[in-house]
Amino acid sequence: MFTVRKFEERDVPACAMCFYESFFDCPLTDNDRQFLRDYAQVLAEKCSFTYVAESNGQVVGFIMGHFKKDFNKALAKQHEVKPHYRVWLRCFFKFAFGGYRMSAPFKAQFDDFFRQAKENGKDTPLACDCELMALCSRKDFRKGLGTALWETFKARCADSGVKTVRVFTNTTATYTFYERRGFQFVWGKPYSFGGTGKSLVYEYKL
Repeated sequence: MFTVRKFEERDVPACAMCFYESFFDCPLTDNDRQFLRDYAQVLAEKCSFTYVAESNGQVVGFIMGHFKKDFNKALAKQHEVKPHYRVWLRCFFKFAFGGYRMSAPFKAQFDDFFRQAKENGKDTPLACDCELMALCSRKDFRKGLGTALWETFKARCADSGVKTVRVFTNTTATYTFYERRGFQFVWGKPYSFGGTGKSLVYEYKL
């Protein structure tokens, strides 16, 4: 059983670990953990809203959404999490110039993740009312967790008048989760850097 609530600043370290366990599996150093915390904080602050799921008082997952300007400019400008621009600058410059001194195994895995994320370009059809930006969870708490977070996300969208939700994902991620919950495939494109994977966009109509 999970309790879903709005994200608070104190949730950053736990959300960082949810993000880590969703995409990476290498050992972490303290420098890696610092980068993950900064990355999770910046991501939450750039989104319109974030919800976390708790199990026995422990944050074990989160979901993030961003309202689009073409849907509602006022909502698109609102951010429930107060932005800390100093963290944004630190994250950008330290990442760009190697200031985090990440371990080689983690850097290799993150570079691969980031390369896939950058496939989300100008030609990606993400025109919608609200974009699902991230859905992450701890490995040991996945049964029912994604559904609990998605149902809260969906209710928030319905209350805001959202009619369409889109999500950018890929064949490396658990895209079947979205298919099982009524999302429809709308776009796919092979990775530009080679390999057998594809970038994908799915849409949900409320």
